[in-house]
Amino acid sequence: MADKKETPFTSADFHSAVQKQLLNAVQETLASSKLEWRLVAPFLDTAHEICRADVREGAHIRLHTLRADGDAWVEAEEAFLGISVADREDGHEWLSETWWLSDIAIADGDPDKARTIAAALEKSVAKIRAWADEKTGGPA
Repeated sequence: MADKKETPFTSADFHSAVQKQLLNAVQETLASSKLEWRLVAPFLDTAHEICRADVREGAHIRLHTLRADGDAWVEAEEAFLGISVADREDGHEWLSETWWLSDIAIADGDPDKARTIAAALEKSVAKIRAWADEKTGGPA
């Protein structure tokens, strides 16, 4: 059997593993306790409100053009959306996700919708370029 190259366990892997373990623990606890929904719902509502407040007050949503490549930053294959959310009280990040813009555009699997999104993105690019030209006195 060929040796399988081990890849380092990243913080993103850790985040995913912890989320899965917590989700499994909650599911097992709920299943074993057989709590009625009326007893579980208030906890879920509270968790939603905490998450909403964290997103409102501490979320960073950005478009990026660079990605990490080892210890260096390199141009990404395309623009991507990054979302990170930190706890309002201690500042620890509890959510960090990225998506390629093209993956978002084609997610529904509908070519007509993807074309419409591409046309809207072209309008956005034109506005961004016009803004940058206005700020710098002309095209780069």
